[in-house]
Amino acid sequence: MYIIIIGCGKLGSTLAKELSITGYDISVIDHDSEKLNVLGSSFNGSKFKGIEYDSDRLLEAGIKRANFVLAVTADDNINITVSLIAKKIYHVPRIIARIGDPSRRHIYDMLGIETICPTQLGVEILKRKISEKNVEVLAVIQQHTEIIELTVKKHKPCTVKSIEEKYHCILSGLIVADTFAFPEKDELVPEGAKIICTVLKKDKDKLIASLAKEMTR
Repeated sequence: MYIIIIGCGKLGSTLAKELSITGYDISVIDHDSEKLNVLGSSFNGSKFKGIEYDSDRLLEAGIKRANFVLAVTADDNINITVSLIAKKIYHVPRIIARIGDPSRRHIYDMLGIETICPTQLGVEILKRKISEKNVEVLAVIQQHTEIIELTVKKHKPCTVKSIEEKYHCILSGLIVADTFAFPEKDELVPEGAKIICTVLKKDKDKLIASLAKEMTR
């Protein structure tokens, strides 16, 4: 798996180090040599200094063989430009761009660029932690789906299957008395148990209102 990371700020450098340690083949492009130096001598990938969207620099970094391009600079214009070059000219299989300014999301959507928005993700997670003491957001999948851990406060036990069907979610874990298990479809979910499930945001509030009633205000 060959990944090119555009931008070596805090997000880009951390991502590069962790992916490199995991075993991925990583190259990083940034116009600032000082930022590239932050990666240190232990970094196993390649570093390229230059304009992030320059074709010669992208070719030098091996964009023709890249499986992923991750455009994670703090500049939306750079991220958009690099993403379009990677998509339209070099046909990279997967491109993900960081949204710096959440108000510009519509531009990425209009251009068909897959995105993450760290600012918005952080806001959403903090909002959940403030308002939902028994609900923890474990992950956000794009912008429509979340993986959550929820403490069940409903008195009447219900089955895994009934929860999944009613709230269009997938239960991937059940924690009872601090013991984790992969639940069976006909298994009852008792009061006080924790469930780990993947659910669409549009269905999440209904799930919480029904199974964790004391949480809603």
